[in-house]
Amino acid sequence: MKCTSGRESWSCTSKGRSKIVMEKIIAFDMDGTVAETFPVIFDSFRRTVHDYTGKWISNQVILATFGANEVGMLKELIPDYSDEVLESFHENYRRAHLQLRHPFEGIEKLIKELHDRDVITPMITGKGEQSLQVSLDSLGLADAFSPVLSGSPDGSIKAEQFSDMIKQFNATKDDMAYIGDAPTDVVACKQAGIKCYSAAWSINAKHKELEKINPGEVYTSVDQLRDKLIND
Repeated sequence: MKCTSGRESWSCTSKGRSKIVMEKIIAFDMDGTVAETFPVIFDSFRRTVHDYTGKWISNQVILATFGANEVGMLKELIPDYSDEVLESFHENYRRAHLQLRHPFEGIEKLIKELHDRDVITPMITGKGEQSLQVSLDSLGLADAFSPVLSGSPDGSIKAEQFSDMIKQFNATKDDMAYIGDAPTDVVACKQAGIKCYSAAWSINAKHKELEKINPGEVYTSVDQLRDKLIND
């Protein structure tokens, strides 16, 4: 068997057949990428906002605050924000997550196959650290990702986190890719100079927007992306 390195992290061939051609660092987003967590998020924010303001808010109002972690989102949604509000949110989040115990079909298999090929799989998400840990534990994925990077209350810092990851592993921009479901993920990847694989398998995926901003790299199932990343 002959192995060579190039644009991809590595490529091994046996009798002229490629076994795998891919980046050596493939980072994952959480919400809408690893699991259908949006119903959990919507329920948690809606209940928390109602508890402190008496108002029931729509999914669209909640989505409009995405980018920041839960602290930043709650500060925008609840004028009298306090640490108590955050504690209530986390209680609501844990309760809502009891209804979601599994990731998207194919995610666990994909992660295992990446690990089998020595691919580094970080988790990089805009979620807060505590809610992210609840999701990972609830989904049985506590040991699936390393390192695990959460978000900021001041807005998205993914582009900076991508660059930090490249430096941490002494890699190049071509060595890293990100799997995320939002158009803003594509923007962050472009800012960092890395490839973005757009996950469009969530019920909330913005397929047309993703195709427009990331043509040719939009995937409607985990298996479809797996076939792109891994050649048996």
